[in-house]
Amino acid sequence: MSITAFKVEANGHDRAGKDFGYVNIMYRYGNKKTCPSLDQCEKMEVMWADESVYGPPAPGSKVGDFIMTWLMGSWNCGVFTHRQIAQKLMNIFTGLKIKELEWFENPREKTLKNGKPRVRRAKWLPDCEVDLVYLYSDYYIDARNPMPPETDFFTVTRRDSWGISTWFMCTSEAAKKLIAMDFENLTVEETTIVG
Repeated sequence: MSITAFKVEANGHDRAGKDFGYVNIMYRYGNKKTCPSLDQCEKMEVMWADESVYGPPAPGSKVGDFIMTWLMGSWNCGVFTHRQIAQKLMNIFTGLKIKELEWFENPREKTLKNGKPRVRRAKWLPDCEVDLVYLYSDYYIDARNPMPPETDFFTVTRRDSWGISTWFMCTSEAAKKLIAMDFENLTVEETTIVG
């Protein structure tokens, strides 16, 4: 009724945990329903987040190896990263897939919170052009009835009173290789998910 593996998450700070000036992404939430699962969506609709995951102030403009997500759905089964990093990881590990992104302008890019037009470029927009994708696994393991993973990366799911929760995870062997690659803005830690 539980599974222990290595949870993989993007974070919004540097290795020292002192610099929180990295951009954040959020799922586009307008009047539209979020897609129920990644396999049922052609592209993920996203925009740059004007708020920090860690609370005020707004995030900065630095672009890390992995990009933290603000206001993601309960089906958080992957990470945002640069296309070349995603391709590299897919060449080394099994169980990984890429989902393309469809970008939308955040309404706050042109307008301040008080409704006035923005005079200067927002500080939370990236300082350079980036080609990002969503890297995820469509190999699912139910935490209530876990089976040994058949791939290096997988998504652990658990249905509870709040709906379905998900975790992007990998095996201990994959975790060792991933940690040795020394990526910025990535946390890999052993976690037990109780079913």
